[in-house]
Amino acid sequence: MIRSLALFSAMLGSCLGHGQRTFDVTIADSTYHMKQYWFVLYTAGPDTTRLDSATSADLLKQHLEHQGEQAKRGLIQVAGPFGDKGAWRGVLLYDCDSREEVEGYLLQDPFVKRGKLAYEIHPWYGAIGTTLH
Repeated sequence: MIRSLALFSAMLGSCLGHGQRTFDVTIADSTYHMKQYWFVLYTAGPDTTRLDSATSADLLKQHLEHQGEQAKRGLIQVAGPFGDKGAWRGVLLYDCDSREEVEGYLLQDPFVKRGKLAYEIHPWYGAIGTTLH
């Protein structure tokens, strides 16, 4: 298993060097068709002022519409908030060609523009066709 993971890491490094978003990797007797996505971690933003309920509801509506449009276009594969009150606020998984493309969408998010959310972007690799049930 460790040998298989080392081979996976080597193959991943090779693909990264060539800007390749999809590749196959074989671990033991299974071949996985892999794809590079972008994992976004929403965190608490710098603006900690409380909003009145009407403003908060309107901002949430705009945020969900913004994400909904991207999901309809197939850009967002997974999205959702965390269920506790920690600094981590939510997760997005983007299917885009570049970090810059993802950041362009995030900078248009009403919560980000208002300073209520900040974010981290990380490349993430998953098997093509993986679904949540």
